[in-house]
Amino acid sequence: MSYCSDITKNRILECAKDEFLNKGFEKAQVAEIAEAANVTTGAIYRHFKNKEELFYTLVKEVYEYTLEIVTAVESRTEKAGYKNVLGENDDENIEAMFAEVMDFVNYMYAHFEEFRLIFESGKGSRVENFIDEIVNRYTAKNIKMMSISESKNIELDEEEELEVHILTKGYVTSLCECILHNIPYDFAGRYIKNIIAFQYYGWKGLMKFKLK
Repeated sequence: MSYCSDITKNRILECAKDEFLNKGFEKAQVAEIAEAANVTTGAIYRHFKNKEELFYTLVKEVYEYTLEIVTAVESRTEKAGYKNVLGENDDENIEAMFAEVMDFVNYMYAHFEEFRLIFESGKGSRVENFIDEIVNRYTAKNIKMMSISESKNIELDEEEELEVHILTKGYVTSLCECILHNIPYDFAGRYIKNIIAFQYYGWKGLMKFKLK
């Protein structure tokens, strides 16, 4: 691809980002993106097969990186046998969880507009169910975590599994709120630490309650 072609492609992507952020994936028009980028629609289609590919190009990096993070958490929890995930030293565990989550939150803020595209503008695109996809994977992990303890196994019924799903979705969406509510970064650390403490003691208390 030539230098001029790269410049054109980057200009198309910048204009597409604005169009998608303002109108969402479904209502965005390739013709209006072309007009804003001062190119023909044909020029856009030379770089991108369709509107879907254009949108996904903008979010591909953050989408795939986030799923890699989820996979890493799943792998680490599985290696631990889903036992002692919360551990005994509460303060150290909360600090470790906070540091890990803040690494991802920092990544979200570094790619703020791309996450806005997914969360706010993704309806109708291939990433429309991004949050639900993550929630479902974390729910499966948390159900196993709830089912296995050092002393005995707990059989969760369908209603209890739904409870785990609801609690898990609350956690995942609480992280997304940083973007959805445009929370200032200077406040994000305190907000996330409160969320982590709430989740940590909540899950720990719930697991002890289930073991009674």
